[in-house]
Amino acid sequence: MTSSPAPAGPLRAVIYTRVSQDPSGGGRSVTSQETECRTYCERQGWPVAEVVTDNDRGASRWSGADRPGYRRLADLLQPGDVLVTWEASRAQRDLAAYVALRDLCADREVFWSYSGRTYDLNTGDARFSTGLDALLAEREAELIRERVLRGKRAAAKEGRPAGRPPYGYRPVKDARTGKTLAWEPDPDQAPVVQEIVARVLAGESLWAVVRDLDRREIPAPDTQRNAAGSWRPQRLRVMLSSASYAGKRTHQGEIIGDGAWPALVALEDWERLQIILTDPSRNVGPGPEPKHLLSGLAVCGLCGSPVRYFGPKSVKSPRYLCEKNCVGRRAELVDQLVTAVVLARLSRPDAAVALTPRGGNDDQAAARDEVRTLTARLEDFTEAAASGSISATAFARIEASITAQLDQAQARLKAATAGGVSPTVATLATAADPAQVWEGLDIRARREVVKTLVNVTINKSTGGTRRFIPEDVVITWKTGADHE
Repeated sequence: MTSSPAPAGPLRAVIYTRVSQDPSGGGRSVTSQETECRTYCERQGWPVAEVVTDNDRGASRWSGADRPGYRRLADLLQPGDVLVTWEASRAQRDLAAYVALRDLCADREVFWSYSGRTYDLNTGDARFSTGLDALLAEREAELIRERVLRGKRAAAKEGRPAGRPPYGYRPVKDARTGKTLAWEPDPDQAPVVQEIVARVLAGESLWAVVRDLDRREIPAPDTQRNAAGSWRPQRLRVMLSSASYAGKRTHQGEIIGDGAWPALVALEDWERLQIILTDPSRNVGPGPEPKHLLSGLAVCGLCGSPVRYFGPKSVKSPRYLCEKNCVGRRAELVDQLVTAVVLARLSRPDAAVALTPRGGNDDQAAARDEVRTLTARLEDFTEAAASGSISATAFARIEASITAQLDQAQARLKAATAGGVSPTVATLATAADPAQVWEGLDIRARREVVKTLVNVTINKSTGGTRRFIPEDVVITWKTGADHE
């Protein structure tokens, strides 16, 4: 194919340069493109009016990056100008983008010059030639993408680390090439990750955790830093959702196998953590710091609404009151009763067995094994469908069946895992003197113990307003044997 006849007379040239990847940020490639384009313009006698650059910006249909320079061309190009690019793919690797650029140049009578050729896009031959180059550029982009995806899938299946290591790990690099070979636990950060996980599993809120980390001046991850350099609960939630901490490799959001790095958290704990973090009833805001043992935890025996602490200065004896004023009890007496019942149960000889997590949780283990088995089966059938070993129709039926089974197994796993007991309860249940340990807990930890172990219902008084009847407060156990 030949280019259009060279335009007569000097033209105002607008140079556009672009490179899709420039990790160093040095822009050497776009600088080289500009140099070559300027040299060509000098030979043609075209004065360069402006140079527009998009550095580290993709141009294929798969690229999500904005190209502010490319968008400026619509404002810069004037009738009689010539748009100069190093090659056709610098302007675009997407056929739809080519058509838009072609029509813009044709409407404004702007020439397009690249690879030593100049085209008048109002002619059929020029439109055909540049269109063919656009098709080839788009095909090249597709081939590059396929090669990159194949490489990523292969690396994922082999468990090789990808990208920047998450907080808690540091890269192990090849001394000669500087390439990351593996991840290893960071001696300063890894213990922080393990502490955070243990505290969230124990029922502590993300807000409480980040406040404490900031108070202790523990540096926040680089990806979480703001102007104050503080931890943020929303970012912490995202961080803890990474399966990398359980030593698992993910690809496109799915766990596909073991990673080639040590786990910081046991898989069972990480799975239980995800159930906690994705619980829709979990409060995402900081909320007020709790001050009372049963406020919002105990409920009214008549209407079922939570009771709240009521203790203004005008009231001699603060009370727990139902939101609808159905019932009310002296807060101090109810707290003492619930505390005594809980500590009595934790002091019994069988507390360590009845109230602590057990590795032999058959329901949890069976559900977890079923989830893993079904997930592996679905992956096998997916690969079989991709290779053509089974038809699309057959795969659709198989996928629907396995997905339904997988949903049921995941629900069973969630139910079995949700019953896990917090480390705080385990510490109390195994302590020689639970009452002494209880005295050392703050109000948040005490509330977590109560929330984990019992339901508290306050009924209408059977002894009048001035007499406290312990039997009017019903305490039922969530974990272990019923209290006596």
